[in-house]
Amino acid sequence: MNKKMTPEMAVKILSEQGIAVTLEDAVAILEIIYRLAEITITEILDHEDC
Repeated sequence: MNKKMTPEMAVKILSEQGIAVTLEDAVAILEIIYRLAEITITEILDHEDC
């Protein structure tokens, strides 16, 4: 999977919204988001086969 959002970008975007996270936190957040996206896409594609 091509991951275009970097942890540094996530830290910047979140800080602009008043949410302070460390780089390590941003890595963990992005890992969760990418995993949820994979699960969602798989579920959608599986339901299209029905």
